Amino acid sequence: MGRLVSEAGGRFCPICGRRAERYYEGLCEECYRRLHPLVEVPEEITVTMCKVCGAYMLGRKWVANRGPDPIKHAVEAVVKRSIRARGIVELVRVEYQRGVLRLVVRGRAVESMEPYEEEYECKLKFSWRFCDDCIQAKAGREVARVQVRAKDRSLSREEVKTVRKVVAEALESTMRRGLDLVEVVEDEGGIDLVFSSLSAAKTVVSALEREFVTDVLETRKSMGVDRSGRRRARSTFRVLLPQFRKGDVVESGGKLFYVTGIERGVVKAIDLATSRRIVLRASRALVKSSRIIVDRESLEPTMVISVGRREVQVMSLKNFNVYSIHFEKIPLWIK
Repeated sequence: MGRLVSEAGGRFCPICGRRAERYYEGLCEECYRRLHPLVEVPEEITVTMCKVCGAYMLGRKWVANRGPDPIKHAVEAVVKRSIRARGIVELVRVEYQRGVLRLVVRGRAVESMEPYEEEYECKLKFSWRFCDDCIQAKAGREVARVQVRAKDRSLSREEVKTVRKVVAEALESTMRRGLDLVEVVEDEGGIDLVFSSLSAAKTVVSALEREFVTDVLETRKSMGVDRSGRRRARSTFRVLLPQFRKGDVVESGGKLFYVTGIERGVVKAIDLATSRRIVLRASRALVKSSRIIVDRESLEPTMVISVGRREVQVMSLKNFNVYSIHFEKIPLWIK
């Protein structure tokens, strides 16, 4: 930072010969600013972008492009990395057209100066390539696999339909959309989702965890090294849904529950010991340790025909027999 010198005794700027109220290292402000630009700008800046997904290269790494205007976002990011600040820079505006980049920089060469603007121009070039993720997607290379299963049973049609919907919505929310989903394999046991990108697979796993009650297990297998010498690995995510479904009577932690719903990572149920409505949070123990006492296909459909002070009468819709159930207090959900 320059040393501030006040005018004294007929002092002149040695470059322009003019007098000034303040001097910076012996120079007037205008000459000092001219010799001390706010930033250093290279003669040419090259922006490398993926021709498929719009990702851009920053240094030696590809960066996913999340801006509403991918080209503008990439140019601004690369420019800010390419220029070198020499003064106190407060703001950089980027404008470009027909291979010319124009920068408007606001700042101060010295802290005691008032802020001012400087303009710079340089050549701007674009280089279009395939990013690493798109190369792998184009080659159909498997980097990660998501296996959706249910404990001791097959996935229902409704569950498969929901899985497909969740996956589509999760990928649509990303910049690459569905480019990294290489294959979908569906069989009697469940559904496999093959990805050419680990980040895309993790995005889908997170979305499935939010939608279902799950137990997720991740394993990795070494696949050697690539051409650049970096280690390659293949990840597998097993997303396990519980054995029980809506309408089953379940035992978990020594208690019996009637499952009334499974949604958004929670299980809604009725505690059969207290007849109260409860919510069970998703956990590995809930998925792996719970067991079905009576499945929904074996339950007999009934209809409430009367509610007394401490007694509820229900009628079987199968044989029309009437049953009386006694309560210390009638649950509100029955009323």
